Amino acid sequence: MSNSSYRRMLDRGRKAGLNARELYQALSARQPSPGDAPIGKSDCNGFIAKIDANGQRTYEHARPEK
Repeated sequence: MSNSSYRRMLDRGRKAGLNARELYQALSARQPSPGDAPIGKSDCNGFIAKIDANGQRTYEHARPEK
């Protein structure tokens, strides 16, 4: 999700009267865009993409399997 579409979604939610908790909860539950990396799969650098409670895409270093 691009930064501008993220801002647009926040603005629309605020116009609808949603509070911050409701906005971020809705954004964290969204489906990934087609251009986004798959959630939970590591990339070639060993990082896993996740969506945090604020609706932001975060990357964590993948733990090596034992």
